[in-house]
Amino acid sequence: MQRKPQIETIKHSLDLDERLPHKIKGWKAQRLCSIIVLVVIGLTALGLFGGGPLSWREVKKPGIALQYEVFNRVDNEMDIGLQVRTRRPLEVALPMRYLDHFKVEKIVPDAYKSSISQGYVRYHFNGVSEGETIVRFFLSPKEVGTIEGVWQVDQQHFELTHFIYP
Repeated sequence: MQRKPQIETIKHSLDLDERLPHKIKGWKAQRLCSIIVLVVIGLTALGLFGGGPLSWREVKKPGIALQYEVFNRVDNEMDIGLQVRTRRPLEVALPMRYLDHFKVEKIVPDAYKSSISQGYVRYHFNGVSEGETIVRFFLSPKEVGTIEGVWQVDQQHFELTHFIYP
Protein backbone atom coordinates (compact mmCIF):
# COMPACT_ATOMS: atom_id res chain seq x y z
CA MET A 1 0.00 0.00 0.00
CA GLN A 2 1.41 3.36 -0.99
CA ARG A 3 1.45 6.12 1.62
CA LYS A 4 0.31 9.60 0.74
CA PRO A 5 2.88 12.28 1.49
CA GLN A 6 1.90 14.24 4.56
CA ILE A 7 2.17 17.99 4.79
CA GLU A 8 3.61 18.96 8.11
CA THR A 9 1.68 21.60 10.00
CA ILE A 10 3.98 23.83 12.00
CA LYS A 11 2.67 25.59 15.06
CA HIS A 12 3.97 29.12 15.36
CA SER A 13 3.14 32.29 17.17
CA LEU A 14 2.73 34.46 14.06
CA ASP A 15 -0.79 35.60 13.21
CA LEU A 16 -0.95 34.12 9.67
CA ASP A 17 -4.08 32.96 7.92
CA GLU A 18 -2.60 29.98 6.05
CA ARG A 19 -5.75 28.02 5.23
CA LEU A 20 -3.70 24.96 4.36
CA PRO A 21 -6.73 22.82 3.33
CA HIS A 22 -7.62 25.46 0.70
CA LYS A 23 -4.07 25.43 -0.65
CA ILE A 24 -4.12 21.65 -0.93
CA LYS A 25 -7.39 21.83 -2.91
CA GLY A 26 -5.81 24.49 -5.15
CA TRP A 27 -2.79 22.29 -5.84
CA LYS A 28 -5.05 19.36 -6.79
CA ALA A 29 -7.14 21.59 -9.08
CA GLN A 30 -3.97 22.92 -10.70
CA ARG A 31 -2.71 19.40 -11.38
CA LEU A 32 -6.08 18.36 -12.85
CA CYS A 33 -6.23 21.42 -15.10
CA SER A 34 -2.67 20.79 -16.28
CA ILE A 35 -3.63 17.26 -17.30
CA ILE A 36 -6.74 18.52 -19.13
CA VAL A 37 -4.69 21.14 -21.01
CA LEU A 38 -2.13 18.49 -22.04
CA VAL A 39 -4.90 16.18 -23.30
CA VAL A 40 -6.48 19.01 -25.34
CA ILE A 41 -3.07 19.92 -26.82
CA GLY A 42 -2.47 16.28 -27.74
CA LEU A 43 -5.89 15.89 -29.38
CA THR A 44 -5.36 19.14 -31.27
CA ALA A 45 -2.03 17.88 -32.60
CA LEU A 46 -3.75 14.68 -33.72
CA GLY A 47 -6.42 16.60 -35.63
CA LEU A 48 -9.49 16.79 -33.43
CA PHE A 49 -9.98 20.39 -34.57
CA GLY A 50 -9.02 19.72 -38.21
CA GLY A 51 -5.93 19.02 -40.25
CA GLY A 52 -4.63 15.83 -38.61
CA PRO A 53 -4.97 12.05 -38.69
CA LEU A 54 -8.08 12.03 -36.46
CA SER A 55 -9.81 14.33 -38.92
CA TRP A 56 -9.47 12.23 -42.09
CA ARG A 57 -11.85 9.45 -43.08
CA GLU A 58 -11.68 7.16 -46.08
CA VAL A 59 -14.68 5.25 -47.38
CA LYS A 60 -14.05 2.52 -49.93
CA LYS A 61 -16.52 0.77 -52.16
CA PRO A 62 -15.81 -1.41 -55.20
CA GLY A 63 -13.68 0.68 -57.57
CA ILE A 64 -14.17 3.94 -55.62
CA ALA A 65 -12.36 5.53 -52.68
CA LEU A 66 -13.56 8.78 -51.07
CA GLN A 67 -11.41 10.72 -48.57
CA TYR A 68 -12.79 13.63 -46.57
CA GLU A 69 -12.18 15.72 -43.46
CA VAL A 70 -14.52 15.15 -40.52
CA PHE A 71 -13.45 18.16 -38.43
CA ASN A 72 -12.94 21.65 -39.81
CA ARG A 73 -13.54 25.32 -39.08
CA VAL A 74 -15.89 27.85 -40.63
CA ASP A 75 -14.46 29.50 -43.77
CA ASN A 76 -11.48 27.12 -43.77
CA GLU A 77 -11.19 25.32 -47.11
CA MET A 78 -11.52 21.55 -46.91
CA ASP A 79 -10.59 18.90 -49.45
CA ILE A 80 -12.75 15.96 -50.49
CA GLY A 81 -11.07 13.53 -52.86
CA LEU A 82 -12.36 10.77 -55.09
CA GLN A 83 -10.33 8.03 -56.72
CA VAL A 84 -12.32 6.02 -59.23
CA ARG A 85 -11.04 3.12 -61.31
CA THR A 86 -13.02 3.62 -64.49
CA ARG A 87 -12.44 4.55 -68.10
CA ARG A 88 -15.97 5.70 -68.74
CA PRO A 89 -17.38 9.12 -67.81
CA LEU A 90 -17.96 9.67 -64.12
CA GLU A 91 -21.01 11.25 -62.46
CA VAL A 92 -20.85 12.70 -58.95
CA ALA A 93 -24.13 13.91 -57.41
CA LEU A 94 -24.14 16.13 -54.31
CA PRO A 95 -27.35 16.86 -52.39
CA MET A 96 -28.44 20.49 -52.60
CA ARG A 97 -29.23 20.49 -48.85
CA TYR A 98 -25.63 19.45 -48.21
CA LEU A 99 -24.27 22.17 -50.52
CA ASP A 100 -26.38 24.80 -48.72
CA HIS A 101 -23.82 24.54 -45.89
CA PHE A 102 -20.76 24.96 -48.13
CA LYS A 103 -19.28 27.30 -50.68
CA VAL A 104 -17.75 25.37 -53.59
CA GLU A 105 -14.32 26.98 -54.06
CA LYS A 106 -13.16 24.81 -56.96
CA ILE A 107 -13.34 21.36 -58.47
CA VAL A 108 -10.24 19.79 -60.02
CA PRO A 109 -10.50 18.80 -62.82
CA ASP A 110 -13.40 20.93 -63.96
CA ALA A 111 -16.58 19.04 -64.75
CA TYR A 112 -17.45 19.10 -68.45
CA LYS A 113 -21.14 19.30 -67.54
CA SER A 114 -23.18 20.07 -64.44
CA SER A 115 -26.91 19.95 -63.88
CA ILE A 116 -29.52 20.08 -61.14
CA SER A 117 -32.15 17.36 -60.86
CA GLN A 118 -34.10 15.59 -58.12
CA GLY A 119 -32.49 17.64 -55.34
CA TYR A 120 -28.92 16.93 -56.46
CA VAL A 121 -26.24 18.92 -58.24
CA ARG A 122 -24.75 16.47 -60.74
CA TYR A 123 -21.18 16.87 -62.01
CA HIS A 124 -19.98 14.90 -65.02
CA PHE A 125 -16.28 14.15 -65.60
CA ASN A 126 -14.43 12.47 -68.44
CA GLY A 127 -12.83 9.13 -67.64
CA VAL A 128 -9.12 8.59 -68.23
CA SER A 129 -7.72 6.05 -70.65
CA GLU A 130 -5.38 4.47 -68.08
CA GLY A 131 -5.32 4.25 -64.30
CA GLU A 132 -7.67 6.11 -61.99
CA THR A 133 -9.85 9.16 -62.35
CA ILE A 134 -9.01 11.52 -59.49
CA VAL A 135 -11.39 14.36 -58.64
CA ARG A 136 -10.92 16.89 -55.83
CA PHE A 137 -13.66 19.10 -54.40
CA PHE A 138 -12.53 22.13 -52.40
CA LEU A 139 -15.33 23.37 -50.15
CA SER A 140 -15.54 26.06 -47.45
CA PRO A 141 -18.05 25.51 -44.63
CA LYS A 142 -20.43 28.42 -44.06
CA GLU A 143 -22.03 27.25 -40.79
CA VAL A 144 -21.06 25.81 -37.42
CA GLY A 145 -22.29 22.39 -36.34
CA THR A 146 -22.80 18.91 -37.71
CA ILE A 147 -23.32 18.59 -41.46
CA GLU A 148 -24.39 15.32 -43.05
CA GLY A 149 -24.93 14.36 -46.64
CA VAL A 150 -25.04 11.38 -48.97
CA TRP A 151 -22.94 11.69 -52.11
CA GLN A 152 -23.69 9.54 -55.13
CA VAL A 153 -20.68 8.45 -57.16
CA ASP A 154 -21.56 6.28 -60.15
CA GLN A 155 -24.80 5.22 -58.42
CA GLN A 156 -22.99 4.23 -55.20
CA HIS A 157 -23.90 6.09 -52.01
CA PHE A 158 -21.34 7.58 -49.61
CA GLU A 159 -22.44 9.04 -46.27
CA LEU A 160 -20.33 12.00 -45.13
CA THR A 161 -20.50 13.63 -41.71
CA HIS A 162 -18.57 16.77 -40.80
CA PHE A 163 -18.32 18.71 -37.57
CA ILE A 164 -17.55 22.38 -38.14
CA TYR A 165 -16.05 24.49 -35.36
CA PRO A 166 -16.42 28.30 -35.15
